[in-house]
Amino acid sequence: MSLVTDNQRAAFATLADLLIPAAEGMPSATQVALQGAPLERVIELRPDLRPAFFRALKAADTEDPKAALDSLALEDAEAFSTLGLVASAAYYMQPEVRRLIGYPGQENRLVEETYEPEYVTNGRLQQVIDRGPIYRPTPKRE
Repeated sequence: MSLVTDNQRAAFATLADLLIPAAEGMPSATQVALQGAPLERVIELRPDLRPAFFRALKAADTEDPKAALDSLALEDAEAFSTLGLVASAAYYMQPEVRRLIGYPGQENRLVEETYEPEYVTNGRLQQVIDRGPIYRPTPKRE
């Protein structure tokens, strides 16, 4: 069962292309079909975003999507921000986009048991330990 209607999907595609246009060799949001399975995946993974996301789509249901985005940014920053988060999350999940930016995704890297990070071997960590805790109280607001 889809969480997004066809009309909402179309509205999202229009807005996402305004937020993520094709530029400098990178595809636009709709060129990687963001409004399909990627949108569904983000909405499925982050149910906490749904109210603000759907509010953004409803507010942007006008004849001028650019003006709707501008208005949304001024009048409902949470919905505007959520729309951007959903679009960018879905965008960077796409294999084509990850390939173009040179990000292969998470990789399993084996680390030897005897491996010590550079900050341990070069003495920087010991300097912090030797210095001890540092704390400056913040001034009280009245």
